[in-house]
Amino acid sequence: MTQNTAQVGWQGIVVDAPMDWSLVGVSGDNKKGYFRVDSPVASALEVKWERVSGQAPDLMAKAREFLNSIEKSARKKKLKFDKEIKSDGDPASLRFLWRSDRLGQGRLVYCEQCRRLIIAQVIMARDENIAKTASQMLDSIRDHRDDGWLDWGLYGLGFAVPPGYTIRKQTLMSGYLALNFKKGAHTIVVERWGLAATLLAKDDMASWYRKDAMPDVKGYRAVAEPQRVEEFEGLKISGRRRGLISAIKAMACSLTLHSYPDVLTGYVWHQADDNRLFSIRVTHAQGEHTAEKIRDLVLAQ
Repeated sequence: MTQNTAQVGWQGIVVDAPMDWSLVGVSGDNKKGYFRVDSPVASALEVKWERVSGQAPDLMAKAREFLNSIEKSARKKKLKFDKEIKSDGDPASLRFLWRSDRLGQGRLVYCEQCRRLIIAQVIMARDENIAKTASQMLDSIRDHRDDGWLDWGLYGLGFAVPPGYTIRKQTLMSGYLALNFKKGAHTIVVERWGLAATLLAKDDMASWYRKDAMPDVKGYRAVAEPQRVEEFEGLKISGRRRGLISAIKAMACSLTLHSYPDVLTGYVWHQADDNRLFSIRVTHAQGEHTAEKIRDLVLAQ
């Protein structure tokens, strides 16, 4: 990833896109889904994926099928349509081009490890010269990490979550992002706020966080204490499960191979130069350091 790009993606499939391109649509799950990233002008990157059962797909046949569907739509509008499929020097990857009232530049990738077929294309206006940018984005497609964690990226916020977690809720607004993940009783919440200076104008960070975010923390006795996060002003959130029911659940889990999330750990920090606030909250078993790893991944962006 270069200095002028940011990780953008969903469900573990990510690309490095220019900083001024924005995620505008997502759908589906880990097995089948789609996301779209728009440029500030008229171009867009579309990525879709599907889990493949059985033997590996015939990429050439898949590319022809995909391009034929685009051509059919163009012909209905009485538009000219040219297409080309190119070898990518890799049996698990193909490139394609198409030309009509707009231009398309794309790539098919099959990952044997994840068993997902990815079809990505950049659609651009004929007078918009971004062929090099399109190639770089398509080159950067990746669908799994070496550590098994799942990548996510949107609006400059990039991170990963451990295997087995599924996204249960998302809030994607210009001034506030929140992604909630769950694995059994374990939870991960990643948040980012814009206009941080306005949010902190009347309260210190701890007071603001207690009012804005702590009401969402259920079932834990949690405290927020000042602690710098690298060079940034920040908080550390610490909590323990409370209540008789939680104690009974923890005891039941101790008799199985499944850990029980009796601990809450979180980090909050203010990146004043970007006018943004970040928060990571994780419920986990004693001795796990998931919150710290996610925090460090966000900071590394």
